[in-house]
Amino acid sequence: MRLEGGGAWATAEVQVEALPARVVLSACSEGGVCRSLVLPPEGGPFRLEGLSPGTYRLLAFLDRDGDGALDPEEPRGEAEARPPATGVRLLVR
Repeated sequence: MRLEGGGAWATAEVQVEALPARVVLSACSEGGVCRSLVLPPEGGPFRLEGLSPGTYRLLAFLDRDGDGALDPEEPRGEAEARPPATGVRLLVR
């Protein structure tokens, strides 16, 4: 995943194992506001536009049971990133 802003960017690698399940991606700000998207089987890239500047927790997980929530047994990857400029967008490749 890559956080971009004003022509600058910060990258946070998040890997999950390849299984037949939905991949859910979330970007959560320090204030606890999260924006999420579900990747379709054909993959990306996808964007979340209009994020506020700040540090973000990036989370990707395989939603094996399709409930949209991260369950303890579901594989996940997470990282933190702070984009270096304003006008933040999350680009998923």
